[in-house]
Amino acid sequence: MTLANNSNVIDKWFLDLTNKYSGWGMVIYVILTLLISAILSALIGLERYRRGENAGIRTHALLTIGCSFLMTISIWAIKKPDPNYNYDISRIAAGSVTGIGFLGTGVIIKDKFTVKGLSTATTLWICAAIGLAVGSGFVVEGVIAGAIAMLLVFIRNRIIIPVDENAPHVIIRVNKEYPALENIKQLCDKNLINLKNMDISEINENDMVIVAYFPYKINPNFLEYFMIEMKKNPNVLEIKKVMKTNNKRFRDTHES
Repeated sequence: MTLANNSNVIDKWFLDLTNKYSGWGMVIYVILTLLISAILSALIGLERYRRGENAGIRTHALLTIGCSFLMTISIWAIKKPDPNYNYDISRIAAGSVTGIGFLGTGVIIKDKFTVKGLSTATTLWICAAIGLAVGSGFVVEGVIAGAIAMLLVFIRNRIIIPVDENAPHVIIRVNKEYPALENIKQLCDKNLINLKNMDISEINENDMVIVAYFPYKINPNFLEYFMIEMKKNPNVLEIKKVMKTNNKRFRDTHES
């Protein structure tokens, strides 16, 4: 029983192309699978591009096109000359997955306090999987995987990010020469306060402004203790806690 006979109607139509039109069916198959792979990955990469990540539409699309084409070569290039030749079509796919691991590592950035790029590395990895699926003739399955990936990206943008924006954060103005990031991290670690992230939002001639982000469900008492300890430091010029007014999880829902 052939792969085409075991497939759904759409996948079977694509797989049957490889034996039609005096060899030109394979060309049509490659063109269509590459286009489908590129469109799916470009839509996923669009979200990364809008977030300002280095790996955007072009990177995701080119990666998926490459994986799709490699998978097509792996399945058909040897089988066409000799259908009875016994070979392992999974070798190129396995090598592609390993290579994507190195590519994903390149977009992950680790600084002293946070790790960035994990979401981009993950979208690259799923785009590679989509390319391998579509290139091997599993077009419907690849489209479904792409749709689920885009749904999760949508959920992140519409639900998770707004939740994070409603989470409490503390704005701290300190002396410019004061190593505030290191000391804030040490204070939180020492007192088991969960600190999500820190950003330097403003740098002036004599001072700078740091924003410390905390989890949505942080205990307000921890946050109060953090502010009290920070106020004791003479290098801290100003400190302000921000909690969104629509955040019903906290007793204190104002700026202080």
